[in-house]
Amino acid sequence: MGLQIFETDPDARPKSKPEPDFSTDHTFSLRAGMVVNKKPVSLPNWRVVTGDPTVADAVAQLLGGAPEEYDPTKEMNLHVLTDTDAIEVVIDGSKAIEDKLILWGRTGPVHECDGVSFLSPPERKGEPCGCPKLMSERKELARQQIGPAPSINITFRLAHDYELGKGKLISTAWTLAEVIHEVKDALDAVEGEALCRLSLEHVSYVNKSGIKVDFRKPVIEVIGSYNDAVAEER
Repeated sequence: MGLQIFETDPDARPKSKPEPDFSTDHTFSLRAGMVVNKKPVSLPNWRVVTGDPTVADAVAQLLGGAPEEYDPTKEMNLHVLTDTDAIEVVIDGSKAIEDKLILWGRTGPVHECDGVSFLSPPERKGEPCGCPKLMSERKELARQQIGPAPSINITFRLAHDYELGKGKLISTAWTLAEVIHEVKDALDAVEGEALCRLSLEHVSYVNKSGIKVDFRKPVIEVIGSYNDAVAEER
């Protein structure tokens, strides 16, 4: 069913417009940031993480940048800081998207829900999760790390190197969580695999304390049928 974060606070739903996942079902992951000196940093361009040197080399040739070893203790120990903030990818319908809210503990998730009901543990699945009704309250608890935050995983392939293997976009952005239902609807409106564009959009504003805030949010644009796009190129 996916996230139901607007069920208790429908007024927070945006008006329609014309880190952690450790699974190994993908060969690389796409990130919008990284940790530097134990602090999260938003990046201007996409970052690709992998444990396969061949994949790292192929990504660097396609998207720019150079493979680097950033954490030898991890299985995915290589990353490429690419030169692009927009990538064309192929997504196979809404089933390729896993979206939920998670509060992580030291050994794993301590709260996992869809915004209304628990998703785990199995004995509590379907029970009310007790999250606040208002979106602002949800975000504040997540900011304080005492409430769950978005965990959105999107499986895809690179449109210009389809055979490279599956990649995964891993995002914890509320901005993406707030529109992911629209993305899923758009994907389901396409017959077969969809050609999409994953981009990083720069956001800048001054908050209530007078402090300028700059960050980049992930944006997913569903362009149309991948098969049709391939046929046109031929």
